[in-house]
Amino acid sequence: MESWDHSVDFLVIGSGAAGMTAALRARDLGADVLIAEKAPFFGGNTAISGGVIWVPNNPGMRELGLDDSPEEAIRYLEAIAEGSSREKLLSYVETAPRMMEYLAENSHTRFECLPQYPDYYPELDGGKAGGRSCEPVLFDALSLGDAWHQMRKSSHHRLAFGGRITIRATEAKDLLEGGSRTIGFMLGALARYYSDFRARFARFPRARMLSLGGALTGSLYRSLMDRGVPLWLNAPLRELVVAEGRVVGAVVENECGLLRIEAKRGVMLGAGGFERSEALRREHQPTPNSPAWSAGCESNTGDTLGILQNIGASFDFLDEAWWCPTMRVEGDEDPVHIVIFENHLPHSLIVNRAGRRFMNEAAPYNDIGKSIYRAHSEESPAIPAYLIFDASYRKRFPCGPMQPGYARPDRRLPRELQGSFFEMAETTEALAEKLGIDPEGLHETLLRFNQHAREGKDPDFGRGESLQDRYYSVARELVNPNLAPIETPPFYAVKVYPGDLGTKGGPRTDTHARVLKHDDSCVPGLYAAGNCSAVVMGRSYPGAGGTIGPAMAFAFRAAEHACS
Repeated sequence: MESWDHSVDFLVIGSGAAGMTAALRARDLGADVLIAEKAPFFGGNTAISGGVIWVPNNPGMRELGLDDSPEEAIRYLEAIAEGSSREKLLSYVETAPRMMEYLAENSHTRFECLPQYPDYYPELDGGKAGGRSCEPVLFDALSLGDAWHQMRKSSHHRLAFGGRITIRATEAKDLLEGGSRTIGFMLGALARYYSDFRARFARFPRARMLSLGGALTGSLYRSLMDRGVPLWLNAPLRELVVAEGRVVGAVVENECGLLRIEAKRGVMLGAGGFERSEALRREHQPTPNSPAWSAGCESNTGDTLGILQNIGASFDFLDEAWWCPTMRVEGDEDPVHIVIFENHLPHSLIVNRAGRRFMNEAAPYNDIGKSIYRAHSEESPAIPAYLIFDASYRKRFPCGPMQPGYARPDRRLPRELQGSFFEMAETTEALAEKLGIDPEGLHETLLRFNQHAREGKDPDFGRGESLQDRYYSVARELVNPNLAPIETPPFYAVKVYPGDLGTKGGPRTDTHARVLKHDDSCVPGLYAAGNCSAVVMGRSYPGAGGTIGPAMAFAFRAAEHACS
């Protein structure tokens, strides 16, 4: 007979959206639940994300009268989700809307449909021009009490502004317009922050109305607090306990040492990927790569992979990630900036070391990362690639930590940014020399690019042809809002790396999120969802929120299967 230090019905490893959704559903099904989190903060990658979920045929779409159906969603997913199974896709399409309805009725978590945010491939059969991506509504951090200080804080520099302003996904796009509209928004937001006497009296240094991943994480955790579900921090998983072929518990370490925890109905893994493990990246991921290029949590080091190997789990997609180009501020303590909209904007392009374009710069960011790897070779390096833009771009748009020039001209930028983040020169030849780019190649590329940009066409890569390309472009005065010549000095360059939002490989799972062995039989009592598993989206990315939506839906299914 096993000896246990602690006993629960359902043990959840990890406190991101997957883990907390599973815990919430299991508790409402009557289970005694415990969450164990490796890091000193709860929230995982969810807390530092945009918090958006991608859910076809969601309740918000129906309320807005937007047309969608499970059949259209399946056709779309089957066209893009390379490596996934139809059964799992069907399971997702059925479960995700139901999961949203459940949260709306039984928790503090609410979502709003984004009717203008298109799928990443909206022109494909079943693709949609908007509505499937949903963002969490604002959430009051004061309702968390002291637990607010235990939640992982967002690293979205451009969407937090020192913590005094929180911006929603829809507002982020609108703020690219610039000018008086942006200034008015900022002044209004600052006024609301400083006049929020309730928060200032409570000594909350940041804006108390959380948005993005903070709103999702905070609202889920508040719902768990209502139910009295315990969450242990600084409590990494060390081992799964197996008896007669079934996972019956786990060994978790905390300040008391190694504790054997019985899990009578099952263990759910929601522990994140391995993007911060240099060894695992070197073993499984395309090269060159580095944890320093990832926007994922520093605690995501793939601890579960070795543990799962020991019990015979089979794996898939270990060579994959949610690719996203990133920029770095060398020497900064929080250096990674994800490239979401910068590459969509006019007066810019991306080139390799030879000074040549090699992709549609406004493509979905998952495709950008893959394109950088495909273009890279020893003879013609593309890692890092270079985002090149001119003074017209610089004046109007932000780029990473650089606010637009109308708000902060070059003379007011922190001196350390030049050289550590960007380079600039009065001519493209001088810029190429600083970067080690072939100046002749860059010159020829710009001649061709500028000629076509004036005509609003990109015959080489089709930039601006997809509705997805144009979502973040606000230059409506242009024939093609993604294209304008790069000709006004000075000229700027930023290094771009094939970074990621997290890895997406791990144990294969079935439609109930049960971990599978090599013979396709399940490991009884063991479930996995989110980035620590082989994700349902396979090698693609359907739209904004294609990471968190499936993580929550399959965590929801895991809890129902284990605890119903």
